[in-house]
Amino acid sequence: MAKSINIRPTTSVYATYKNIRYDPWTAIAEFVDNSTQSYYDNVAKLEATKYWSGLQIDIEYKRDKVNGDYLIIRDNAYGMDFNDFQRAIMLDSPPKKTSRSEFGMGLKTAACWFGKRWSVESAALGSGIKYRTTVDVEALSKYKNEEITVEEIPCSKKEHGTTITIRDLNRTLSGTQIGKTKDQLRGMYRSDIRSSKIQILYNGVALVYETPKVLTEMLPDGSEKVWKKDIDFTFDFNGQTKRVYGFIGLLEEGSTSGAGFTLMRYGRVIVGGYENGYRPEEIFEKSNSYVYQRLFGELNLDDWKVTQTKDAFDLYGGLEDILIEKLKEVCEDYRKKAKEYRKRPKVTIKTGIDTLVNTFTNAGVIDEVEVTSIPSNINTDSSNTSLFDDEPEAETEVPAELDPTDIEIEGENGKRLVFKCNGEKYVFNFILKKNDPNSRWLNIGMKDDEYIIEWNIRHMFFKPYINDEHFLTIMEQFTFALALSEIEALRLSTDGKIDPSSIRMKMNDTLKAVITEE
Repeated sequence: MAKSINIRPTTSVYATYKNIRYDPWTAIAEFVDNSTQSYYDNVAKLEATKYWSGLQIDIEYKRDKVNGDYLIIRDNAYGMDFNDFQRAIMLDSPPKKTSRSEFGMGLKTAACWFGKRWSVESAALGSGIKYRTTVDVEALSKYKNEEITVEEIPCSKKEHGTTITIRDLNRTLSGTQIGKTKDQLRGMYRSDIRSSKIQILYNGVALVYETPKVLTEMLPDGSEKVWKKDIDFTFDFNGQTKRVYGFIGLLEEGSTSGAGFTLMRYGRVIVGGYENGYRPEEIFEKSNSYVYQRLFGELNLDDWKVTQTKDAFDLYGGLEDILIEKLKEVCEDYRKKAKEYRKRPKVTIKTGIDTLVNTFTNAGVIDEVEVTSIPSNINTDSSNTSLFDDEPEAETEVPAELDPTDIEIEGENGKRLVFKCNGEKYVFNFILKKNDPNSRWLNIGMKDDEYIIEWNIRHMFFKPYINDEHFLTIMEQFTFALALSEIEALRLSTDGKIDPSSIRMKMNDTLKAVITEE
């Protein structure tokens, strides 16, 4: 049995849809919109079935070198009865109520944009009837047919859902376009994916949306402040009430591509997604500002008008000016925090003592080495008596551009080394100073026949290299060699005084032995 559908106006219009301003993801989104809306409109009926486990939308892009690539979009939503099926195929046939399927044109325009020949097959839950039709765009344009044949096929009453197949593609997907399409879709349908009730798959792999991490600030009183808040406000515009609701927040890590507002409508992203967020300069300032890189949010603008391709809102006539003004008001404290907040990057300093010991032992410089923790009675606050009669250290002001306090250093403060060098036993308390950018880069002191070697890793000179673990390991070995050379030169002097060249000569010998061994 077959039925006919009158598809006036003239069918040649179908051929013009390939020129609509779509991207692959916005075109595919038209089909996903229909699937998700079918689910939301009939969720109670679907969930009442014994076998229901959630909406699943399969997007399959198949490569076929013989017959050409083709695209399939398949869902297990409620499906379409004949009236819905007719409305999906006919021109100028919008849905009865405002929803994600806004204009009643999406399936037709997107299918024609993608390919020259497409088919639709659908069965409504409990109907026992499946409808199927094929649209040949070039034939419709050439012969001006005003009717399309629809097959009516008996099926199980348990069967439901819709399948769209597009062939003779006008546009094919490959390379970076595939990755970008998946990223945009996962961002566009983040709300659905997060609900765990809807699964969208691309070639069998589920799309997953990762929620950005929100800035959590530790306050002076020890409590935490999570920089995220819900917003909900309305205003009048040309006799209509406009509502904006959702949340705003600050990113834990600044991101040029990840920041910005995502504008949504009925839970579906219109502007934003994985990039190109809504960032009016009145709120976000220039692209090099901290606000531009940290402020983000998801804002729902239900019932607001959108373009036909549903990739932008209609904000003309002064509407955008009011929207920006209202958003700026609710974001003011977040804009201020974004400007003033500086996250201190954490750097884990591994003392590298094992590497140091292995290097100098293998080179024959030291032997019989024991490594333990620094005793609690060793003072590490630079108050140890200097080994030499140095002038008192002058206080210096750290230039703002070299201020090292923007780096948080984690890790051990050092180790205690007991070893022999040239037959002499030494005890080195090898300490890393992390909190004083004003002190010398190296201090050598003595207490109870033990040496205190303080390497000031906070010294301004080391700031450009502090996150380079390899550099720090080498510098640690260099510091150890210098301290050992000074102490050995003093011990071997005959009159208690060191010739200016003695330290240099000892240093040369030590480094030469290490390099030769390596």
